[in-house]
Amino acid sequence: MSTINSNFQIVFVSVVFILCTFFGHAAPPHQHNANYKTASNDGAESLQNYIGNMALTDIELKKLAQFAIVWCHNNALILRPIGKEDRVDIAEFAPISLFPSPFPRDAFDRAMKVQEAMNLLYFRVARDHDFLMNAYKDTIRSDEFIAKLVGIVKEVQEEGIRQPITLMLQRADYLLNVVEDNETKEVKYEPKQVEVNTGAIGGMGLKRRTTELHRRMIEKVGLDASTERVPENRPDAALVDALHMAWELFGDPDAILVKLEAIASPFVYDGRYNDEELAKKSGNRIKVESYSLSDKSERENSTKRLQLDMEDFSLRLDGRRVAVVYSGQSALGCNHIGEAGMEFRRIIERSTAIKVPSLAIAISSSKKVQQMLAMPGALERFFPNPEDAATVADIRATFAGLWGLEHNDEKTQRIIQDAIENPGNYVLKPNKECGGNNFYDEEIAEKLKEFTPTERAAHILMQKLQPMVVKNYLVRPFNEPKLEDVIPELGVYGFLLGNLHDGRVLHNAHQGYHFRTKLSHVNEAGISAGFGYYDTAYLF
Repeated sequence: MSTINSNFQIVFVSVVFILCTFFGHAAPPHQHNANYKTASNDGAESLQNYIGNMALTDIELKKLAQFAIVWCHNNALILRPIGKEDRVDIAEFAPISLFPSPFPRDAFDRAMKVQEAMNLLYFRVARDHDFLMNAYKDTIRSDEFIAKLVGIVKEVQEEGIRQPITLMLQRADYLLNVVEDNETKEVKYEPKQVEVNTGAIGGMGLKRRTTELHRRMIEKVGLDASTERVPENRPDAALVDALHMAWELFGDPDAILVKLEAIASPFVYDGRYNDEELAKKSGNRIKVESYSLSDKSERENSTKRLQLDMEDFSLRLDGRRVAVVYSGQSALGCNHIGEAGMEFRRIIERSTAIKVPSLAIAISSSKKVQQMLAMPGALERFFPNPEDAATVADIRATFAGLWGLEHNDEKTQRIIQDAIENPGNYVLKPNKECGGNNFYDEEIAEKLKEFTPTERAAHILMQKLQPMVVKNYLVRPFNEPKLEDVIPELGVYGFLLGNLHDGRVLHNAHQGYHFRTKLSHVNEAGISAGFGYYDTAYLF
């Protein structure tokens, strides 16, 4: 027995020695890692500049970038490459910032706080048929595609909405406008809304994974990675919950969920992950079928596969009743869906399927509607009660300067002339969501001079903001990581399930955020277009 005890003691001491040796060199979470020169966690100014203050060597940068890239592949922070829309056997890591970008906590909290009111605003806009029709009365003269969409909304309204329940997914996007007091020189950061999306919103799981990656990167350089600095970010979980609620409300356990997808969507892998999460949540009761309006063969066969039962107006795909139609293709986008695709949308809108979202909601967030909501008294139309005054003030505080161009009065002519003479103060935006179709600088002057009155009416002018510029390392496939001056943009996710007939709200929530970064000298920020990078907020 003494021999056994002696051997046990030797083994125990050896194991303890090995463990102490191995873990003794590992820095505990949030402890400064001596390998990297980092800013301390004290003081807003040092946090705002913490990335630039790192002064990483080439070797350190290479190691950190390689770690991040491998992490992306291991954790599905990936996209389908552009030009490979018919393939699911290849992927590339998503373009990312190496660290979370500094962002003021007050501005972040203000954008989060107002989101549920934003959900309610656009739900009420979609219910106000007269307001919507007035918003598009000029645009439909110059844009045949939008005219057809508006025509479907009008037809369904006149015919009678057969499925009043609808689910709205929203993302309100903000840029920080930096304002300096002339006397005190105090700097204020104002979150100003650049757009609202209520149609197709994809890639929510990528935002969660980006935040998880950045929390890991912050730990590696020895800074505070707690939720106080890097907020929780799980919009994909909220999406699955909302879709499950909508399916349950339909009330048919055998009915399926149909996803409308763009055939070239880079988010195919993230979308399939959400399908699996939805199946798990429902105990494998929800069956998901994908369908593409931009796939010519599927459009041509749509009348065979997709049918409207004229007895009860049920929507059926291959004979199966459809409970929910979840649109991953923007109604106001530039997808070439053709006449068959337009008829497909018409059939969906006339059916009893729950739309995510309804077409009225999808067209409620165009640039023209956003501009009209910024006009004096417009918000009070949707929040008429005296107790809503604080809500109205919070929403209005997020608006940048917005001007319509459909009129030919003196006020409009003054704005147009000022934009021609000072184009650097404005952005010219079209109603259609095509991505990258905004006009900047001298292009604005050229377009305003050559537009016909009808073409001009299909655009708005927006105040060009003075955004906060910070430092970050940017990492993209086939490019070396590099420290750059960047501009972060915040988007807040909202989810509203409501009844279009009586205005009842069954679920209204905000959860998670979209954070992307672009080079400071680049105007566009679209990630799919090759300009933006997935990012996370590091609050100071």
